[in-house]
Amino acid sequence: MTIQDITELLDEKIEKDENKIVVTFYEIRVKNNLSEEETNQFLRLAMTRLENLGYKVYLTGAKYIYNNMNKVVEPNELLVAIK
Repeated sequence: MTIQDITELLDEKIEKDENKIVVTFYEIRVKNNLSEEETNQFLRLAMTRLENLGYKVYLTGAKYIYNNMNKVVEPNELLVAIK
């Protein structure tokens, strides 16, 4: 997955809902057929881009607050970003 692919995927998600972005295991590992190492590289690059855009980024298992509710990044979610 190239940097351009990552940018396009994130831009598409931002367009749908700019306040909360969710990237799932299925989207990355299954749909894009990435290895574990490629997935980790994707997460590093995606986190950097989202943080530069002002998002707070959480990975699988992390706790966060959204709309005054305590939430956890689910096992099938690789990343959740909150504006």
